[in-house]
Amino acid sequence: MSELYGRRWLISPGVGAGWYAIRRGPFSAHMHDLGLSEVRCGATLADLAAGLEIETRLEDQSRQRAPLRMVS
Repeated sequence: MSELYGRRWLISPGVGAGWYAIRRGPFSAHMHDLGLSEVRCGATLADLAAGLEIETRLEDQSRQRAPLRMVS
């Protein structure tokens, strides 16, 4: 799982049980407005991976919708 998400997320086991991931980079209000999360949790690694896949899809969708800027 670290191979897929380890560049963007710090993945760790939870203290009592489960797993969590924290974004490695900065998290802006704009990212929050797009529905992205700064922290994702899962009862199992499979649950966490499903959440991180959702984050990846949302990020990809936001990049596709971003307006192009002209460079002069």
